[in-house]
Amino acid sequence: MNCNIVVELCTGLVDHGFIRTFRLSEKTNLFKGTVNKGTIKGGIMKIIDITGPIYEGMWDYGGEIKPFRLGKVKMEYAGVEYELDSLENMIAFTGTYFETPGDVHGYTANDVPLEKLYGIDSYVLQMPCEDLKIVDNRPCVFADDMEKAEKGKIPEGSGIIMSTGYGKNWENKDYLQKCPFLNKDAMDYLIDKKPLIVAFDTPSAENDVHPENAFERYFNANILTVTACINLEKIKNYNVKLTVMPLKILKVSLGCPARAIVI
Repeated sequence: MNCNIVVELCTGLVDHGFIRTFRLSEKTNLFKGTVNKGTIKGGIMKIIDITGPIYEGMWDYGGEIKPFRLGKVKMEYAGVEYELDSLENMIAFTGTYFETPGDVHGYTANDVPLEKLYGIDSYVLQMPCEDLKIVDNRPCVFADDMEKAEKGKIPEGSGIIMSTGYGKNWENKDYLQKCPFLNKDAMDYLIDKKPLIVAFDTPSAENDVHPENAFERYFNANILTVTACINLEKIKNYNVKLTVMPLKILKVSLGCPARAIVI
């Protein structure tokens, strides 16, 4: 049988010092043959890439972190010289990343079985930034915002996708400074749902002006996280499947760059 895959991408490219953004939305015949009709309903599967692009000049958390740089290194193999891309200053929190409370619970990102990160039954809470109250110059998510965004019961052990549409600001200079956050009541409301994993489209989900230590209970609850996603506002369904593939880097406990998609 023919299978049409609908792919939506939002990727930043670096070209001689300026960033060029392109969006691709098209149907592509990827393969012919037998497919699992339960996985691809009606032969059509829509994939939304929620991973932010990595490029020179992108945002970072500052401090001792140096800006990401795409360099070049040379190597010789079998008498031929090659020039390879070098991912300089790439850290655990570069771009969209998978975050664990492993430093609290004594495990690493690589200890999380891939089976737990593939096709996670997840629920999307759409809370547009423009509808959120401004607190300390940043949009703030309250528990009421989350409750209003719920379109049905969220079972324990599910994924929760916290969409504010803020990923559209990925390339802005003030991306980190203007991002939305959750107040403590909202964080407690989220934790009480007992999710397996939460996906945020903000790079910093806590108030840095008047900290409430909202994440202490969150980490103690052993909740996994995908931080700094994009395209969450493009998700039309309430119930979706989330897949997160962190890089296989050993001994990394707190975070790891990852590719994440929603189906």
